[in-house]
Amino acid sequence: MSARPSPEWTVPERAAAPEDLDPRLLRPTGRTDRLQVVVEHYVPGAGRCPGCGWPVLRRQECPSRQVAVCLLDNRPLPVRLTHLADVVPGARTGRDSAADRDERRRVEDGLPGLFEAPVRAPERGQP
Repeated sequence: MSARPSPEWTVPERAAAPEDLDPRLLRPTGRTDRLQVVVEHYVPGAGRCPGCGWPVLRRQECPSRQVAVCLLDNRPLPVRLTHLADVVPGARTGRDSAADRDERRRVEDGLPGLFEAPVRAPERGQP
């Protein structure tokens, strides 16, 4: 009997469903709730998320944490989680255009602070 290599199976990535997310993300939340979700679903290594039990192959891969971080940063959801945009209040999809990013930075730079911020340098690759 000859040793034949076993065929490799490609395991499809499990898609997160609304019931897999932290329930706090399925209702309108404030910054404090979103920060709590980020902290409670922090995964220091591969294994399972301590907050929801989601299997994680790489660090910080829990869908609840990723959605909460996107909501906090006002960023679009990652491609693998875009199907959840309809059930998570405040979540959005798509890409940030340069104009949107520049406008958001102008607004943020105009907010009062403890001291005057230095002038923002242009990003790399932009004139």
